[in-house]
Amino acid sequence: MKTTKIFIMVALALMTAACNKVDIDLNQQPANDEIIITATIDSNDGATTRALSIDGSNIASTWEASDQFAILFNDDSNDVKRVASVDKIDGTTVTITFTIPSSLASNTPCQIVYPASAANAANTGADVATALATQDGTIGNCPEVRVGTATIDKDNHNLTSVTKLAAQNTIFKFTVQDLSAADKTATEFKVSDGSGNVLATVTPASAAGTLYVGLPEMAAGTYWFTATIDDKAYVAKATTAAATTAGKYYQTTIKMATFGNVIGANGKFYVNAAAATSASTTASAMITYIGDETAEASPYTHGLALAMSDANGESNCAWTTSSGSTVHTYTTSSSTFTRESSLQYNATQDTDTYPAFKFAIANNGTAAPIGCSAWFLASGYQWEQMISAAGGYAALRDGFSGVGGTNMQSVNYWSSTEESGYYAWTYYFFSGFGGGKWARCSKVDGYYVRSALAF
Repeated sequence: MKTTKIFIMVALALMTAACNKVDIDLNQQPANDEIIITATIDSNDGATTRALSIDGSNIASTWEASDQFAILFNDDSNDVKRVASVDKIDGTTVTITFTIPSSLASNTPCQIVYPASAANAANTGADVATALATQDGTIGNCPEVRVGTATIDKDNHNLTSVTKLAAQNTIFKFTVQDLSAADKTATEFKVSDGSGNVLATVTPASAAGTLYVGLPEMAAGTYWFTATIDDKAYVAKATTAAATTAGKYYQTTIKMATFGNVIGANGKFYVNAAAATSASTTASAMITYIGDETAEASPYTHGLALAMSDANGESNCAWTTSSGSTVHTYTTSSSTFTRESSLQYNATQDTDTYPAFKFAIANNGTAAPIGCSAWFLASGYQWEQMISAAGGYAALRDGFSGVGGTNMQSVNYWSSTEESGYYAWTYYFFSGFGGGKWARCSKVDGYYVRSALAF
């Protein structure tokens, strides 16, 4: 994950705009009491279109004949949007036209939003988040939102006092790799902030390993990346100490983890326990599910992991020493579980009366990794997610030794989900007759515990 911590900034050649002349034809006014405004905007980057293209380590920003601008103003009663179209391109200049009502007061202030589709629904400015929401990862379709101001000179059919059309977002070039530094191609790629807000979703027309992504200005902090690669879920996170700047071009390599990789005590992802040790940390858990489950009773936004060994060693333990009443609001007489069955932060049962919970929360005295939840006893629904992500219960059970952990045993493991006051659900990891299925077991009987955590 070292390479995901450093964003490398290179120059971005971006357009600025100023009004340098006005073309007016008074004989071509519309018949519906509207006035045509015609203005010629000059680009100072030497470009003739507005398309984006790569020029060495820079992005060249140029005009296109199909460009449209939103002109936003208030007509004394409503916030109004008019779309300005490109009439012609002449060298470094582009001539745009739009109409205004003849009743509009002269010298009305306005905003110029590029492209026109980036204007917000209220007609008061740019909606950068919506403009960046869905992308295809190519440089040609990478969003580039710009906003400027001007004054509508109705009497002279002109725009005056035009400010620079300031960039509202950054552009990133991401190279996607796995934790072994092998190049990967993604069919979906998402960038989210530390609160789980999705900043951009990239859906390439075909799998791609290099993605150009428009992103808003981002404050210093931790950001998350999820991807679908070879039909598998991948995840990464990066922490930056410096904020990004709109109008800049950044490039970085994202090394992504998947099922079977491990989480170190420092909260970073590694291929296996040996790689964690080489990075001067300890492997705490194996990634067993990647996904966003905000509908859970206790939500998690990136995935689940299981400890590298059993919480209670080689010994069994009871779910509770005093059964007869239900502990939680969710119980089910069926092994078809719902999201509401999650009880991932179940510290209220951290007592000698509930040994399975106490063992799970303690996890042999091993602290949970930085940035992850506390250890907990997974619910039936969460076990189902992890088994499915592994491709079956046997793959989940036997996957730990290959990354430096201890495999689960061919026995029953407790979940936090109750069947009734006297029974709770266990999963039987035995491969023989009757194995690989759920069993409702007496809460006072002894079974095994493997601690889980959310990240």
